[in-house]
Amino acid sequence: MNFRFTPVARFLSAAALLMAGLTSMSAAQAEGRFVISADGQEVTDTQTKLVWQRCAVGQKWDGKACAGKATKVALDKAKEMAAAMSPALRLPSKDELVGIVDKSQKKPAIDKAAFPDTPSAIFWSTRPEASDNLAAWLVDFKTGRVMGHTHKAKYFVRLVRAA
Repeated sequence: MNFRFTPVARFLSAAALLMAGLTSMSAAQAEGRFVISADGQEVTDTQTKLVWQRCAVGQKWDGKACAGKATKVALDKAKEMAAAMSPALRLPSKDELVGIVDKSQKKPAIDKAAFPDTPSAIFWSTRPEASDNLAAWLVDFKTGRVMGHTHKAKYFVRLVRAA
């Protein structure tokens, strides 16, 4: 039996193969996006080249999980804590923090292998709310939503540094 493909059939077949390849490539890229350090304390984002603390402030990596209780603090206290921990550590910008949100994940909306035991709650960023110099951007890891709020409120903190 001799099959003959019309140009349209060839195009559709090639497009289907290409899409299948792109889909699997995207999944493979996503799997390798976060690289966990040898000691498990940090996670390098291969897309942004940022190095994240694996655990929220207040928690410590114990070799298996983020042990302890994440700490809620006001924005000024969060900045003080970052500076006290290391001169390289800082609060992330709104865009950096939004960059690790994974809305395909539920409660919390984050890669749970890279960032285990993350509270399904709101985290601080450093970018000020445009309409009010007394406010800052927040990212809710329960939903992935971004919002602004007063800097005196208390929320969780995840620190970051340049690679």
